[in-house]
Parts: sequence; C-alpha cells; structure tokens
Amino acid sequence: MAAFQIDDLPIESAMLTNALDEAQRKVESYFYDIRKQLFDYDQVLNTQRDRVYYDRRAALEAVDLSKLMVDYAEQTVDDILEANIPDNVPPEEWPLDALANKMMQYCPQMSDLTAESLQQVAGGDYEKLREYLKKRSVDAYYEKKAQVDALEEGLMAKACRFFVLAQTDNLWKEHLMAIKFLQQAVSLRGYAQRDPLVEYKLEAYQLFLELMAQIRRNVIYNCYVTEFEERSQAKAKESAKV
Repeated sequence: MAAFQIDDLPIESAMLTNALDEAQRKVESYFYDIRKQLFDYDQVLNTQRDRVYYDRRAALEAVDLSKLMVDYAEQTVDDILEANIPDNVPPEEWPLDALANKMMQYCPQMSDLTAESLQQVAGGDYEKLREYLKKRSVDAYYEKKAQVDALEEGLMAKACRFFVLAQTDNLWKEHLMAIKFLQQAVSLRGYAQRDPLVEYKLEAYQLFLELMAQIRRNVIYNCYVTEFEERSQAKAKESAKV
C-alpha cells in the first residue's frame, strides 16, 4: 500500500480485509485466554479467602468458643497421631516414646504420659489410643478454662478469640505470599507437558490444608501454655517496674 501510495484510500480488498479480521480474532482470543486463566487462578484464592473470612467472622461474633477449641484439640491429636504412627506400622513397633514426648510438648498438662502408660491404655488398638488422647486434650482445655475463668468470668473466651484472630491474620498473610510464589512457579510446568492450572489447584489446596492445620495447632497450643493472672496482680507488677 505504501509502494502504490494508496494510504488514504479505503481498503476494498477482500483478501486484506479477511487477513486483518483473522489477525484481530487471534489477538482477541489470546487476551481472552489470558483473562480466563487469571480468573481461574483468582477463583482458587477467592474460595480459600471466603472460608478463612467465614471462620474469622464466626470467631469474632461467637460468645463462647469452647466448641471450636474442642474441635481444634481433637483435630490436632489426629494430626500428631498421623505424623508419628504410620498406618502400615504394627502395634509392637509403634514409637510411643516419641508420641508421648510430642503430646507433652503440645499439651504440658499431659506431662505424665509415658510409652508404658500409652501401651497399657491402647493395648495395640489404634482407635483406643486416639480416643484416649483426644479425651486428655479436651479435659486439659476445660481444666485450663476453669482456671482462667476463676480469675475473671469470660476471660478464656476473650483469650481464645484473640488467639484465633491473631493466628488467622498472621498465617493468612504468609499463605498469600506462598500462593504468590506458587503462581510464579507453576507457570514453568507447561514445559514438562503438565497443565499449570491443574498443578496450581492441587498445590494451592495442599497449602490451604496446611494453613488451617497450623491455625488450629497454634491456637490450642496457646490456650494450653499461656499464663493468666488477675488484674490486681498485673497492675502491681507494672507499678513495681515503674
């Protein structure tokens, strides 16, 4: 067109018009695929965000968080058991010493646990062992709750709410960073003939499971180990420091 100096004339060539239409269609299709992929990626994170925000709002509005703490205690016992006693290990080879030490680290109120006591309770039955440790962890929470509420009515509920909100906020920020790195990493999976979106969904789901497990473990652990004192004692200590 430049050679024949027809820049200012309308394009009437069907071949050229079709070529331009095809080029525009390919460009639009390319950017549509990009937008769709970004939307699919965002949907994964939005689903996780909705769940985290729902749990956070429930903790913020709840009057008593005892039921939630019991769930956290029981689920954490399941996590510890699965990590320390694999399914394919026979009862006589269970590492009960390591399990007892781990339970004591998680819940100091179980300082009396030994390999012998666990063996005596379970007798080689995995479900008996699970139920026993769950009962001990729940009893430890209610024991701690009674001690704290004796100092101030409803203090344990306030503390649990603070633990849930603090852990959720801090770990969610770390999770967002991990998701960001994951998005960058999976883009290279296409060179290995793997679908980056599928890889992203699978790994993002695993990261989310780890996030929720870490929240409940940290929260219930803080409930067990945090020491509380009366306001008068706290004020007296502050005055002494001044």
